[in-house]
Amino acid sequence: MNAPLHLAATLSDGHVTGVHAENSRPLAAQLLVGKTVDEAARLAPVVFSLCGVAQGVAVKAAADVAGGGSFVMTADIERALSLEAIKLHLWRLMLDWPVLFGRQPERTRFAFVLKRLDQATDARSAYEAGGAVLDLVARELLAGFINSLREPRNLTEFADTCRRSGSIGDALARLIEAGASDPLEDPVPLLAPLPASVFAEALPGGWPDAAYCRAPHLSGDVYETGPLARHVNNPLVARLVVQRHRIAARLFARVVEMSDCASRLRHPLPDDMPALVDVAPLAGGGALARIETARGVLLHALRLDGDTVADYAIVAPTEWNFRPGGVFEQEGAGWAATDVAYAEWRLRALALALDPCVLYDVAVTEGAVADA
Repeated sequence: MNAPLHLAATLSDGHVTGVHAENSRPLAAQLLVGKTVDEAARLAPVVFSLCGVAQGVAVKAAADVAGGGSFVMTADIERALSLEAIKLHLWRLMLDWPVLFGRQPERTRFAFVLKRLDQATDARSAYEAGGAVLDLVARELLAGFINSLREPRNLTEFADTCRRSGSIGDALARLIEAGASDPLEDPVPLLAPLPASVFAEALPGGWPDAAYCRAPHLSGDVYETGPLARHVNNPLVARLVVQRHRIAARLFARVVEMSDCASRLRHPLPDDMPALVDVAPLAGGGALARIETARGVLLHALRLDGDTVADYAIVAPTEWNFRPGGVFEQEGAGWAATDVAYAEWRLRALALALDPCVLYDVAVTEGAVADA
């Protein structure tokens, strides 16, 4: 079966070039057109199942404002979104990252933690589940830092400190020891959490058409979205970025974000954290909902005809990070690789760190060797 996202590159004269992300997944938002709002809210989580909670919330939020009302964020919605994000992060951390390093996925542990999270059905059980996630983060990444008398002075000490934690810390240490991953003098800028109104005002023509949904931008500029963009100001994440270890920084940021999500489970709607959801009206009618998901910013644009969806568009995080000229294509090119196998491994690490929401494959071909 062909993956919807094909990632290709060429290894020529010891350097990776010609990095290309070909995204063939269909723009399925039109499946919601002609449905009532309630039907669309039920259908969206089925069509986009990986982040189904966020998709359903986005439909309702956009429809509330497009219909002339307002969207009210509740503690229940915040907890549901946070639970979904934690599960998606754990999936990558426990099942996918170990495989990248030749280890078995931690299916038994993942199933145990997932069962614990699924027991969070009210405020009290969500509080307890959040505590369990914080304990997991402390054991799996931060234990080495907590037990150290000082911060690591260099990257070697940083990796050693990570390794004194659990399996996730070990994966981070291995990434650091694999060498710097960022060949760019001017990396793709990070898309910090922004209100929906900023995106609404910047949309070309006031609506995200098919071309925009395939290759989103903000006022013409390409951005990276996701955990790194949200947590780049964390001192330890920032240290990895400065040292040009952006793949490792993304992995670290994912764990930091799990802590934030756990805090939202325990204390939803905090004043000192960015809002997960907001909505802005569109100048030409309709509304744009913005949700911060595990993979990055998710935008839903909706127009209504009475209670029926007249037009719909979705801009997903994958299209930001794997668009033509986006962060995968830019950061994936220009660095040295000893052979095709290593080049493929490094590109898989970059893809996994950017976390597309569709199946993908990676292929590196060997180019002709230039004459001496």
